Amino acid sequence: MRFKPVFVVGLIAAWATAGPLFAADDVSGMKLEDLLGVQVQGASRYAQPLAEAPATSTVIPAADIRRFGFRDIGEALQSARGVYTSHDRAYSYLGVRGFSRPGDYNTRILLLVDGARSNDPIYDQAMVGNEAPVDIDWIKQLEFVPGPSSASYGGNALFGIVNAVLWTGADLNGSRISLDASDGRGGRASLLSGGRTAAGLDWVAGLSAYQRRGGDLYFAEYDAPGVSDGIARNRDGERYLKAMLKGSWENWRGSATFSQRQKNVPTAYFGTAFDAPGNFVRDGGYHLDLARTSTLADALDQQLRVHLGHYGYDADYPYPGVTARDETRADWWSAEWQLTWTGWRNHRLLAGVEARNYERLEQRYFDVSPRVDHLDDRHRGRTASVFVQDEWRFAPGWLANLGLRLDSQSAAPTIASPRAALIWHPRPELTLKLMAGSAFRAPNDYERHYGDNGASQKGNPDLRPERIRTREVALDFTPTHALRLGIGHYQYTLRDLIDQETDPADGLLVFRNRDQLSASGWETDVEMMFGGGWRARGSLAWQSIDQPGGEPVNSPRRLGKLLVDGPVTALGATLGVNLQAVGPRRSVLGGVAGYVTGNIVLRQAQQRGLGLWSLGIYNLGAKRYRDPLAPEAAPIDTLERDGRQWRLRWELDI
Repeated sequence: MRFKPVFVVGLIAAWATAGPLFAADDVSGMKLEDLLGVQVQGASRYAQPLAEAPATSTVIPAADIRRFGFRDIGEALQSARGVYTSHDRAYSYLGVRGFSRPGDYNTRILLLVDGARSNDPIYDQAMVGNEAPVDIDWIKQLEFVPGPSSASYGGNALFGIVNAVLWTGADLNGSRISLDASDGRGGRASLLSGGRTAAGLDWVAGLSAYQRRGGDLYFAEYDAPGVSDGIARNRDGERYLKAMLKGSWENWRGSATFSQRQKNVPTAYFGTAFDAPGNFVRDGGYHLDLARTSTLADALDQQLRVHLGHYGYDADYPYPGVTARDETRADWWSAEWQLTWTGWRNHRLLAGVEARNYERLEQRYFDVSPRVDHLDDRHRGRTASVFVQDEWRFAPGWLANLGLRLDSQSAAPTIASPRAALIWHPRPELTLKLMAGSAFRAPNDYERHYGDNGASQKGNPDLRPERIRTREVALDFTPTHALRLGIGHYQYTLRDLIDQETDPADGLLVFRNRDQLSASGWETDVEMMFGGGWRARGSLAWQSIDQPGGEPVNSPRRLGKLLVDGPVTALGATLGVNLQAVGPRRSVLGGVAGYVTGNIVLRQAQQRGLGLWSLGIYNLGAKRYRDPLAPEAAPIDTLERDGRQWRLRWELDI
């Protein structure tokens, strides 16, 4: 199904005219500037107003996560302009500005949790679905900063960063219990608690558990009379356990997160036996983060930060007569020292050094019984970085942000990543930004060294880092208290793209550097407030990528979003409507049609003794739409997403 931008504009207009008809509630006096008066922390390594950030950042607060019933980080990010998602029934993937390679494990997006890097060092993966290292209920504010951010954070930040800002104890001052029931015999339980003691200790603890058995799935590619009916029976189950502890006292703050998730894989990827038991992936790990801030002198502050991480991955591949297994383990630590100086008039100067040491990078692939080893790869690695950034208010209403970072790595040459932004903010209602920058991603251990002894894949230790250069202009205008308009244009060039392909010489999958590609696009968005506390937000994105060999895979030219929410006083509830429109995309072997799908969530406005209830219906129209898959899923080229789904949720604040 193809769609035209005018269709989404029409939807926005329809909701705009309908808004004043809804009844008022306790947020009827809210103004748009109240919603915009938030700060973003991820763009420059410190908190700053959205208007002064050197990027077109999007902030998704916890209130929106609840009102629209977002079930994971990826689903929440899909509400941002220019972002789309796909899923292969193992992991969730983000597409940004028309770019998303199936099977690239979100390596070009950097995931931060309270500003600390969460991408693992084997696959460089930013996990945003149920596999994410933190639970969606723990997030106070989700920040998406598109564009190159290597000048601040180093590798992987080619198309943007995602920063999950977790709750503090002072925010909660109590406990919240939540229970979910969903289709596919799914259930989830969560406990979040926090507070602040008289001695000044701020603490938060969270625990979440989820399990879904899943249903039967039909795959026409495996429907062969006398062999299989193409149905994978109960092969789509999933479960996870996540825990979090966070605290701060005086100048110290620390956090610990743990996650363990297992997902059954029904698609028989890598040529495994279809509808065989025991085909699964399992991800787990922990992150320990400790930081201390202090004042060294007048106008001079420092921050010391130490981070420890562990990641483990296991996967079983049932083949006829034998089961093969992947085992991946990574252990690492990082240390960072950062100085901030404001003694120079109208300047905020930030500088620092960072070191990361990868103590263990292990990949193993073997037949389980009898034990036959096909891969036993063990490496260590390290990076050393220095960065500097200056925020300069050189004239009334003018702000310049300049940054540069140098990264030296054991597996790649030293790379410089500059960034510059010129911001004109003459009045609170008007902001114009001119931005340019570059970023990089070094080839990871999986791309360089993974091979299964000639079964399906081989490594390529000669890979070069890929690099991107981006130029962007953005205008944000709030002409009234009830209307905000935004428009932006960007161009980027990506050199030495690391992409997976089939080697015609031996038929094995391998990662190789490709020629450069270039892209350009426009993004627009509008936000409106209506009487009675109703709000509508819509966005449109047009993007085009030019690369050798024709149209790229999984790259829609058009995206449309519409989110509407507000009170339904007669029911004592709020209603959230979320519509997503995605244009046609090319797959490896063909293509998939565009689609429009929508979710609605009805949620009690206030807790009434017995807790608070909400009901979410996802893919309300039961739209049958598909996502392109990576070559490893052959013979399946595209995969149908879930039809209509539901989730019933109960929350109790104590």
